[in-house]
Amino acid sequence: MSAPALESLLLTQQRRGHRRLRFVAELEQAFAAHRAQRIRRRLPLIALTAVLFQLIYALLDFLAMPLQVSLSVLPLRMLALGAVVLAFFHCRRAHATPGAVVGIYALAYLLTGVSVALIVHLSWHQGVAMPYDGLFLVLLFGYALLGLSFRVISLCSWGFCLLFVGAGVVLDEPGRELAYQALFLLCANMIGTVGAYMQEHGQRGAWLNLRLLDLARQRAEADDARKLRLLAAASHDLRQPLNAMGLYAQHLVEQGGDAQTRSISARLAASVEQLGRLLQSLLDYSRLTLPGGVQARPHAFALRPLLERLLGEIAPEAQQQAVQLRLNSEACAVRSDPLLLERLLRNLLHNALLHAGAAELSLSAWREGQHVVLAVADDGRGLSEAEQALVFEEFRQLDNPGRSTERGLGLGLAIVRQLAEVLEHPLQLESQPGAGTRFILRLPLAELAEQAPRSSSGLALKGRILLLEDDDTGREALSGLLRRWGCEVQACADLAEALMALQEQTPHLLISDYRLAEQGDGLQAIERLREAAGQMLPALLISADLSPELHERCLPAHVIPLGKPLLPARLRQVLATQLQVRTAAGADS
Repeated sequence: MSAPALESLLLTQQRRGHRRLRFVAELEQAFAAHRAQRIRRRLPLIALTAVLFQLIYALLDFLAMPLQVSLSVLPLRMLALGAVVLAFFHCRRAHATPGAVVGIYALAYLLTGVSVALIVHLSWHQGVAMPYDGLFLVLLFGYALLGLSFRVISLCSWGFCLLFVGAGVVLDEPGRELAYQALFLLCANMIGTVGAYMQEHGQRGAWLNLRLLDLARQRAEADDARKLRLLAAASHDLRQPLNAMGLYAQHLVEQGGDAQTRSISARLAASVEQLGRLLQSLLDYSRLTLPGGVQARPHAFALRPLLERLLGEIAPEAQQQAVQLRLNSEACAVRSDPLLLERLLRNLLHNALLHAGAAELSLSAWREGQHVVLAVADDGRGLSEAEQALVFEEFRQLDNPGRSTERGLGLGLAIVRQLAEVLEHPLQLESQPGAGTRFILRLPLAELAEQAPRSSSGLALKGRILLLEDDDTGREALSGLLRRWGCEVQACADLAEALMALQEQTPHLLISDYRLAEQGDGLQAIERLREAAGQMLPALLISADLSPELHERCLPAHVIPLGKPLLPARLRQVLATQLQVRTAAGADS
């Protein structure tokens, strides 16, 4: 049965009610299976209790009654004990049907009650005043704990109680005592019957609600999975042309020309970069708000190189706004997800540049006990207490009432808050009007072998690059920009072409797109090219969706992931470092 049809059937049953303790046939069968499953779960505890019950009473028989009487009732004890043991092993079988489980379970209960009733009468008949409280315990146990249906438990309980009264009449036991016992058992059965009805009615209602909740959960999970697939498709399909636009815009900026052309080119490059940031914000926030959309993959890494790279990325924008950048960081390692932490800090830095109105922006890190305190501070206009309560709201822009898209969508700090929660890094905001703003994060301190920082400033881009990109526009745009920067580029559309180019000349660096039209992905293609070259060539992987899982794959493969749309400044910085190391190694050899 399909999920919509099942949901409609459950809702119809819920409206109609179940006072007669019956569902429609399809639901009754499912509820019977549910009841049998509950019986199986309870069976070990209940069987153990029933066995102890019979053994303890058998011991009391031998301690409190003559040996002849004790031996005479022992077969009845063994009958009840055997019924319990056989029911336990039968109901535990994997292929036992729900009907068989319930039937054998009820039969064991009935035989237990019958044996106790006959034991009482057999003892009385031999002159021993056996109390009938054991029969009451069987009744109480059945109605309250066994989990059988109202009809089955009532039939069994009334059955062996009537047998108890009938046997007393046949054996001509004293009428007054038998009447008292019959009245007591009648009252106990009436109370138990009402309780059993209420218990099953509640169980059926709860089962209906749980099934509806489970269907709603499945539908929500399917919707979330569909949204994640949509985000992944949109992330790739939208960023692919946007990446090419950004590279072509950088072409125009570096090509020069007259003043008007340079002005238009600069505005075009700025608009493409702004569009990329808006798209990134929307996709990031959508993914963060979906259950399971983003998961942290923390590990130890050096913090200062990450901070230096971030400040290097925003340096051109800060220079245009006459904002001075400062870095105050101790050489330390932290335990976090570097990809998510980079997104968080990048959002804080861009938020400060866009909205703070500051003359100075600082990024600081220092040790404090077993933590590293990371602060992004500015000397801008600051925030009042009322504004501090609003800045983390979605689409909230305090200084942009006209909703100009040049100042973003108002998602930057909302994403920062979500990322801080995912990373489990406490986030604190300190600000006063006119005294600037400071965002503080606390990261776990980690131990890591200290590495000397590499400087890439002012390095010329010289070296051979093998580019693998199946998108014609993106391949043409990126290869053209790399050649303009001074690199020799072998641009290939597929892995076969790249392997042939590799035979002609060994490159200094590999660049591959992650999603390729052929089988396999960019990481697998890089491994094939490294195997063919017989050496561990430096490699960059370009992807529209830098998920934590992809980042985890890149780390052991020694591949640097870069997100689309490519930021030219970030790309040039990475290329300068990688080509410098590779060409220097080649010169030494």
